[in-house]
Amino acid sequence: MVLTALHRTVLAVTLAGFCVVPAPLLFASLVPGFAIQAVLADDDDDGGDDDDDDYGDDDDDDGPVFSPPAPRIQPASAIVLPEAAANEIVAYGLSSASVAQLLEAGYVLQADDELSELGLLVRLQVPAGRSIADALAQVALLEPDATVAPNSYYYNQAEPAPCNAAICQLWPMVGWPDMSAGQCAATPLIGVVDTGVNVEHEVLKGADLVVERFIETTDSPSGAKHGTAVVAMLVGGATSQVPGLLPNAQVRVADPFAVLDGGSERADTYALTRAIVHLLALEVDVINLSLAGSDNPVLAGVVALAETKGIPLVAAVGNAGARSQPLYPAAYGSVLAVTAIDTQKRVYRRAVQGAHVDIAAPGVDIPTAASISGMRPQTGTSFAAPFVTAALAARLAAQPESSPGTVVEELTAAAEDLGTAGRDEIFGWGLLRSDVSCGPRAARPG
Repeated sequence: MVLTALHRTVLAVTLAGFCVVPAPLLFASLVPGFAIQAVLADDDDDGGDDDDDDYGDDDDDDGPVFSPPAPRIQPASAIVLPEAAANEIVAYGLSSASVAQLLEAGYVLQADDELSELGLLVRLQVPAGRSIADALAQVALLEPDATVAPNSYYYNQAEPAPCNAAICQLWPMVGWPDMSAGQCAATPLIGVVDTGVNVEHEVLKGADLVVERFIETTDSPSGAKHGTAVVAMLVGGATSQVPGLLPNAQVRVADPFAVLDGGSERADTYALTRAIVHLLALEVDVINLSLAGSDNPVLAGVVALAETKGIPLVAAVGNAGARSQPLYPAAYGSVLAVTAIDTQKRVYRRAVQGAHVDIAAPGVDIPTAASISGMRPQTGTSFAAPFVTAALAARLAAQPESSPGTVVEELTAAAEDLGTAGRDEIFGWGLLRSDVSCGPRAARPG
């Protein structure tokens, strides 16, 4: 087993000692949490004015929703949300004997699931008075080959948008074929990890859509605002208010999100891992992850599993601001990291920047489905990701003889260069250009 920096650190200490976590490790920032935008469950679609994905503040997206290449500044209106569960860890690869030993030591088994590809996945409550760092050290010493981590949280990457924004004609911007002309009849199988979806929405009538939840029965289920908006962008009816990019595609949604006090929605590492593994088992062609959070060995493990299976992951870079550290899963090397731009090809002012950014797509004032009925403009890197997911799925359908890695390389190579010549930390390789004539879904090679 190749030990992560976290493993090397925790294995170097004894249970009676203390754990000094190196500064580069993101887990060092667990206690104070970090600034990140989250979608709140206030989408009431009731015809009133308070239906704007705001955060209880005076929606400050009244000004320009782009930022110049510099400087990197954290948005003043960002809400500080917890980075991880305060008293929980998550692990896979533990033997039943090790789990029993931990229970005897005062740990509480919150949930477990036997995953064929990863082994036993467990969520454990840490004994009172014991720090997360000490708990990680104890588990690592007990069973060094297991993967153990804090139960990190991941948040949808949605942002407020004005209710009266004009509907933008976005498909030509990314070179997408006109659905009305029947140019793209591809039927790929797309996996989506997101909140709940209103499957009864008029925009989604007739869609090949299945939604499954992966939260504990004691948790409050997520709302349907974010997931409905994302899914509508993919498979909205061709003649509806929100025609989808691939209306004939099959979509399987795995929902790991629960509602916290105050209305924000988050997925923890345990639920997120189960959701992704579920979609991998379905052998989807690509998985859309319009969410972001911290680095986590357990999440890194399931991302690596997706890579070995040849299933590409597309993820939003996040809305924590240009000065933010990279967010995950977008920052993992095998994940296609998507930033958001407006119709003037200016980067969204709250988009995370960095060397991991791969490609840009429209993500400002995206006219997509509201949670109950009708359409609303939405802004955030969450809504840029589906453009890339659809383009990748279409290319995979059109080129069944090509490996997913080759198709991803072709997709980034076809991007329209923006900003500094070549790849840069703001736009990646540039603006998505689909440039693909796609047919029915074919079997993936191998």
